[in-house]
Amino acid sequence: MDRTDAGIAAGRRAIVLDPLNRRTHDGLGQALYYSRRYDEAIAAFQDTLALDPDFPTPYGNRGLAYFALRNFAAALASCEIKPDFWLNQTCLAVTYDKLGRHADAEAVLAKLIAVQGNDSAFQYGEIYAQWGDNAKALEWLSTALSLHDAGVVTLKTDPLLDPLREQPRFQALERSLKFPG
Repeated sequence: MDRTDAGIAAGRRAIVLDPLNRRTHDGLGQALYYSRRYDEAIAAFQDTLALDPDFPTPYGNRGLAYFALRNFAAALASCEIKPDFWLNQTCLAVTYDKLGRHADAEAVLAKLIAVQGNDSAFQYGEIYAQWGDNAKALEWLSTALSLHDAGVVTLKTDPLLDPLREQPRFQALERSLKFPG
């Protein structure tokens, strides 16, 4: 929300206050990811996994940070660890596509839709944005907004949505959320 430094500082402070809480480390990693500080985000997700290797979220988050760095092999390796978790499936769908494994990417998306239905509308928007299908991405993001999907809180900062930022329809969606700044 244009308060990057304050958000990261708050994440670091949370770790000082609760150093053994996996969620504080994961939260810092997410703040760093949305700030496009991917190497630092990966380190924070590694710390999260050191605390709890069974926690599925940091595998997907770390994979998406690797994806942003265009290290698709590392992204794939991270997201394949817990492949049935929805976040990891989002990571797999975009990574398989970048690796030219389009059938695998489509199969992961189909599985995600079959299990989640409209509950992952925001993630479908992310996937389609990365696949270059702006029309479908914007349709799903509109659906996510109408369903009050929790993912829309990241619409302004989500790197996966960067391909849509110049689209007037995307800008209208963003304005409708009345983000500060």
